[in-house]
Amino acid sequence: MESKKILLKSISVEDAEVLMELNNNIEVSKYVVGNPVIVDLKQQLGWIKNLETEKNTKRWMITYDGISVGTIILSNIDLKNLVGNMNIKLLPISQGKGIAKVALKEACKIAFEELGLYCLTANILTYNIKSQKLFESLGFHKDGILRSRVVKNQDRYDLFTYSLLKDD
Repeated sequence: MESKKILLKSISVEDAEVLMELNNNIEVSKYVVGNPVIVDLKQQLGWIKNLETEKNTKRWMITYDGISVGTIILSNIDLKNLVGNMNIKLLPISQGKGIAKVALKEACKIAFEELGLYCLTANILTYNIKSQKLFESLGFHKDGILRSRVVKNQDRYDLFTYSLLKDD
């Protein structure tokens, strides 16, 4: 089997359709902490344009053999306490291939080595078993539970909170 290359790259207008699919896909939205609003291409392009003004956040596209298949977000970057929060989204067709693990590992490396962060966190819906296993496979520690923290379709859900220290 031929090895496919997994890389992180900056978001560009060429990624608009993939980002729109990640945002608008009902299956993906079930497993993310937020509640995405359906967008069209014009709105997605406007969002990309506004990324230049975004503070305390780094975003990357995940490419698999040169094709954008997902995104990683490092948000709430606190340079005083050297902390940031990680999120990942992958197109359903690209899940289960090890792409997320390689990409997230690279994003953690960037956060620790290039940005100088000491602690990375992740908040994961308690029913999102795949994400829990992904983060745990990279050494993230399950720190606790954030009770009734998210509302999705008028129901409240708990989050598991995870952390990974540079020294781990």
